[in-house]
Amino acid sequence: MKIPEFAWYLVQCKTRQDERAREHLQRQGFGCFCPTMDVETIKRGKLRRLCQPMFPGYLFIHLHAQDNWTALRSTRGVSRIVSFAGQPCRVSDEIIRHLMQRCATTAETAVLSPGDKVHVKVGPYAEMDAIFLSIDGEERVMLLLNILNREQQVRVPLSHLVA
Repeated sequence: MKIPEFAWYLVQCKTRQDERAREHLQRQGFGCFCPTMDVETIKRGKLRRLCQPMFPGYLFIHLHAQDNWTALRSTRGVSRIVSFAGQPCRVSDEIIRHLMQRCATTAETAVLSPGDKVHVKVGPYAEMDAIFLSIDGEERVMLLLNILNREQQVRVPLSHLVA
């Protein structure tokens, strides 16, 4: 079996130093990839969209078999390369391509505004379309639903919606 010249590996970062590790690795010329996802949260009554890492505390690094691996140990923010039986574990290119594609196709939608149309995906109102009215509490929203030909205001968890 031929070993590829370049391969992806998983790097464990020190606590809360993912960004620092990525920055220092890129300065040394290593290719890095940190898959992210958008997460909606409610803070102080306002809906916010945050970009957070899919795998907090880890990032992928693209290395050549002949690269200087010892430099990784002294890189700020890096804890170690994930290994099994003393050998760094390769991550398949197919997995990295899938993660990159998923990150690229993540729809960037605006924060919900009163009057926006939403779709309820789970719960007692599943598969119903509604109109967003307002934020109600930390994790709930107020919607206007058409139930039995009558408009009703209902509260549902934010996680039950698709904008």
